[in-house]
Amino acid sequence: MICRIYFFLFFTSFIIAQTPFKIGESLQYHAEFNRVRVGEAELKVSAIEEINTIKSYHIIYVAKTKGLADRLFKIRDQIDIWIDKEGFFTHRLIKNINQGNYKNKVDVKFDYNKSIAKTSTKEISIDFKARDSFSLFYYLRTILLKENDIMSFSSFEGRRIVDYKLQIKGNEIIRTELGNITCTVIRPYQEGENLFKNQGDMQIWISNDEKRLPVKIQIKMKFGSMTLLLKKVSY
Repeated sequence: MICRIYFFLFFTSFIIAQTPFKIGESLQYHAEFNRVRVGEAELKVSAIEEINTIKSYHIIYVAKTKGLADRLFKIRDQIDIWIDKEGFFTHRLIKNINQGNYKNKVDVKFDYNKSIAKTSTKEISIDFKARDSFSLFYYLRTILLKENDIMSFSSFEGRRIVDYKLQIKGNEIIRTELGNITCTVIRPYQEGENLFKNQGDMQIWISNDEKRLPVKIQIKMKFGSMTLLLKKVSY
């Protein structure tokens, strides 16, 4: 359910004065499929580290199934992202995907001075600041989101460059274990086709308070809907 997102058009928003997240922040989620809880996930701001001598937030995403779902189709995913401390774009992305019998590892390094992105098997030219789907969550937390705005991005996570957009759709109240939270609804989409292969629409809900939390993430697929719903925030 990993969506990929990048280059921002300047006319859409402004950077928020104070970064709403810090080292040690942990966002924990229930993972649901068709409203049935199948596991849990976490997004954590682990540290500030240097990538290509540039200070970057090291963010870790982990997801795993539990209970019956774990016996039927075990998932143990970890994604490590290093995002620019000032611009919140991606400097490096490492994906370790373990889903049932499927296993995949990808390591993408971005060199913006040379305008290239490299994996272990290829090197491509890029002309955008990369924002994978997880660095996107943190970037969206730092800008003002205006209803009906459309933002354009491009992405690369090891296979091909994908161009697509985000639409700001308005507000919605989301019920969580933390209470009812008013959120801005954001829809990534790709013109003329689904954003994800064999899948459908995705939506992201960002809280309207000072913390700007990614409260809910949902992907509608061919056979149902996968949802991450925030259950706990710690520092």
